[in-house]
Amino acid sequence: MFRLKPFAIVILIIILLGQVIFAKESFATVHVNQEVNQLDEAGSVNKYHTEGITGKGIKIAILDTGVDLKNEDITFKKGINFTSGEVTDFADRNGHGTKIAGIIGARKNGEGLIGIAPESDLYICKVANDSGKVSFDGLMKGLDWAVEQEVDIINISLEFGDGDKALKKAIDRAINQHIIVIASSGNIRAKGDMFKAYPGAYPDVISVGMLNLQGEIYAAEFKEKKVDIYAPGEDLTSTYFDNKLTLDTGVSYATAYASGFAALVVEGKRADGDVVNRETIIKTMKADLNQGIDGAPWYIYTGVVLNMVTIGGLLILGVYSVMYYRKTIPRQWPVRMIWTILMIMITLNIAGRLTVYFLSK
Repeated sequence: MFRLKPFAIVILIIILLGQVIFAKESFATVHVNQEVNQLDEAGSVNKYHTEGITGKGIKIAILDTGVDLKNEDITFKKGINFTSGEVTDFADRNGHGTKIAGIIGARKNGEGLIGIAPESDLYICKVANDSGKVSFDGLMKGLDWAVEQEVDIINISLEFGDGDKALKKAIDRAINQHIIVIASSGNIRAKGDMFKAYPGAYPDVISVGMLNLQGEIYAAEFKEKKVDIYAPGEDLTSTYFDNKLTLDTGVSYATAYASGFAALVVEGKRADGDVVNRETIIKTMKADLNQGIDGAPWYIYTGVVLNMVTIGGLLILGVYSVMYYRKTIPRQWPVRMIWTILMIMITLNIAGRLTVYFLSK
């Protein structure tokens, strides 16, 4: 009779366990030397960084409360202020803009935080005052300034409860210059709160919803808003005054995460000679970032299904092995069938992961 030898069992277990272990990075805030890596529940940020894709050469305009000029973790190319007559005073006295800038592009310098796109070029535009208030006029000026700087991405972690025709035209001017505009879909302030946040609600803007630490959609209301993309937004590590780090939760920070990640996608696609536009950015981000239960393309869950099948197969194999070597199984036990099933499992694992890889390109 064809027997399942012990060494064959060991080899198969190693192969199948490898499929499970390396299919998905565990999520955690990890300390490397003296620096903190950003939350990476899906493992995709680390994958890009390992491939040398860190946002280099990608220009990101941050329209917010300015930036802490003394922060050692944040460098920028240019800055401007539209909240007062002092155009050169874009210092952050609120903290929000500094947090956004750090999540997006905190430098890898041996201390503090490593941003999602640590080598991106940051353009700081102060459109919200020290109390965090922003006007349509200020935001429009910021958008036009970002267009003048020929940036690749505009991050707007701010929101209005209503739209504005002039603001929409400013957004359109940026879009027409092939700039990726990413904006908050608005925080959920109470149960059932599904208000539209502008400019995130405009069709050509990439609106961002929020995931919790477990990679699940933070609140059901985001589904009703029909956001374009979900990104981590709970307990993100952020830069702050006096070179301190904080943990923050909110759609503003999920938006910053999405903007930083978009920079990685843009750099990667340009290097491959691929088309870069709103649709390709959204498709790639949906594939690379965990999108919660309902938000992701069907093939994103292939790895999870394969892992479950593999673990089930290993458990059956373990029980079978114990029974076989204790001679409690009759000789007619279908050993050949077990071998066939194991080969099918390995084939499905390989084929499934190749499918996910090519569909997410």
